[in-house]
Amino acid sequence: MTRTTGVSIVYCEDYDKEKVISAIDQIFQHFGGIQSIIKKGTRVLLKPNFIKESTPEECAVTHPIIIEVIAKKILEMEATPIIGDSPAFGSVSKIARRIGLDHFAKEHGIEIIELNMPRRIKTKCGGKSFSLTVSGKALDADAIINLPKLKAHVQLLYTAAVKNMYGCVSGKRKAWRHLQSHDDLSWYTEMLLANYQAVKPTFTIVDAVMAMEKHGPTGGTPRQVSLILGGIDCIAIDRVLAEVLCVSPSQAPLLKAAKLHNIGEQNMTNIEIFGKSLSTVKISDFILPKLVPIGFNTFKVMKSLAKHLWMKGFSKTILFLLTSNFLLPMYAFSEADRLKNFPSQVAHHDIVHIPTGEKVQFSDLARFFDCASVLYVGETHANKAAHQVQLKVLQAYYEKFGSNIAIGMEMFTRPYQPFLDQWIAGEIDEEKFLEDTRWDKEWGYDYSLYKDIFGFAREKKIPIIALNAPKELVKMLHNKGLKNLSEEEKKKLPEIDTTDFFHRIYLKKAIMEHVSSSTDFERYNDIQSLWEEYMAQTIVDYLSSWEGKDKKFLTFVGNGHIVYDFGIPKRVFRRTPLPYYTIYPAEFTEGKPTGNQDLFSTEIPLEPADFVWAIPPVEKEKKMVYLGVQLQKTSDDKLVIQEIGQNSPAEKAGFMVGDSILSIDGRVAKNVMDLVRYLQTKQFGDTCNVEIERGGTKITYSVTLFEIE
Repeated sequence: MTRTTGVSIVYCEDYDKEKVISAIDQIFQHFGGIQSIIKKGTRVLLKPNFIKESTPEECAVTHPIIIEVIAKKILEMEATPIIGDSPAFGSVSKIARRIGLDHFAKEHGIEIIELNMPRRIKTKCGGKSFSLTVSGKALDADAIINLPKLKAHVQLLYTAAVKNMYGCVSGKRKAWRHLQSHDDLSWYTEMLLANYQAVKPTFTIVDAVMAMEKHGPTGGTPRQVSLILGGIDCIAIDRVLAEVLCVSPSQAPLLKAAKLHNIGEQNMTNIEIFGKSLSTVKISDFILPKLVPIGFNTFKVMKSLAKHLWMKGFSKTILFLLTSNFLLPMYAFSEADRLKNFPSQVAHHDIVHIPTGEKVQFSDLARFFDCASVLYVGETHANKAAHQVQLKVLQAYYEKFGSNIAIGMEMFTRPYQPFLDQWIAGEIDEEKFLEDTRWDKEWGYDYSLYKDIFGFAREKKIPIIALNAPKELVKMLHNKGLKNLSEEEKKKLPEIDTTDFFHRIYLKKAIMEHVSSSTDFERYNDIQSLWEEYMAQTIVDYLSSWEGKDKKFLTFVGNGHIVYDFGIPKRVFRRTPLPYYTIYPAEFTEGKPTGNQDLFSTEIPLEPADFVWAIPPVEKEKKMVYLGVQLQKTSDDKLVIQEIGQNSPAEKAGFMVGDSILSIDGRVAKNVMDLVRYLQTKQFGDTCNVEIERGGTKITYSVTLFEIE
């Protein structure tokens, strides 16, 4: 029979494996043995504290020996242990690798998972209701063994059992809840308790062999305590720890809130202590921090949290200095407030360093190139100015790094890579290049916008990598949706994450007025995520190949794939932690970003890019020059006139339905788009000579081009 109000306190001098095994055995025995807690055949989530990538000696994370010992005991019970957390900074796999846990897990066939797949639940703290998102993976576990680390905490004084279950909240949602608190400590502690009520662990074992004092939950000082504690009631455990640390429960915000709402047991006369007596384990000189406000009430702190999630390859010291020196208060998130750290007046071709809000020269920007393995330069597809930005960066890249660069382009799907290679090698001309890549059908934007980039890459023999997903994969996902694919179909796809919180907000804002249901949105999200995951995987595959190893990589894609980092940059970094920067060419009018740029969304408290490059909006589209005919290409490659527009240049010249257009100004008319492209080099009022075939006879007409009403 388990005792829900018992707390076990066992002495454990250090992390010697045999000592840890002995201590944990004692704890389980105090509660009737592990068999009374864990059942055969169950899936057991081991929930350590994996706040960030660090060594065990830094005392920020649960020691791997504790995790290993408990995992082996679960295996002995013929149950299945799973190790999982949702770190505040970095990824579970990297943290496990850093502390050496990955080898143990691999040897014993134990999964190490990210607690993602958020699920919205209704829960309460006392009479107060909360709607929270918690990892579905945690909720679906048969049992949870909570493995917190005893640490000082600058907002909650100290933390252990209750707070560790907050790690079941996926990723940056934890930071978002700090923001939601608006510095209301009562709200925040009540939310933590509601979260604990929703994902209450089956059993808790606290790693207090080495704790953290002075500061926390990271950056504190290791302190030897030589204890491991265990129990079922997390409130009772945290209350006993207050006694160990000689802290009044009224000083501990979580205990104070729990008492107010009558959650858990705090009356020491009702808590049975097993093992060491409290009088022998008290620490009178454990250094606790001075409390600071709970709220993350600045835009820059939110940015810092998000950047930590995805990292950029900075050293910890540089990142700390950047985030420390450039934090500016922003207590509201209106668009006007979001722009307060942005220059009040921005001229076209100004470059703004977003973290500081300072304008920089292009030569200053170029100094950042050395630091980045991948540089993302966005575009508004139809804006020539954006492509001029890309070309300027490309030229500077080549000047700095020579042939040790490559360009990745969204415009091409993977099957067209051979034709890109032939173009760069000089084996095909421009006409053949556009024909083979089916530019007009596959991409469709005016080729002249990109012409200079392709020309420079060809001249300097710079590889261009086709980044995008084959059309058949996109079609498959469009027809079925990600969840409905067979296992065989899923094998054709890269790893796809569709759960990013702010990415989903961004997409909803962009397209919800164009979709009629949540199903339509999910399908769109599936496809958008496929595009970005596929492009990310292509970049990683190239940079890890023999031809791409150690090269600097330029990525030219639409702004929507790089804004706020959650598109391609995050997905590349998830696969391989290479340093990167993002440059967002943004359209400005009258010194402000145009409304369709969505640079400083009030709903997304992240920085849009590392640099914003102000460009003029798309010029008013000039009238297209046409002959005024509808053409069909026949099986023998003839362009046959199907229809002639009234009062069109073709009608005025004397063309007839059934005529075949052979050439224009001596250029053979191979296809419709080739003809259209050539006509756009003409002005209204120009004339051209069009050779047609009619009934086996060739006729040349002089056609005057004019605007069709």
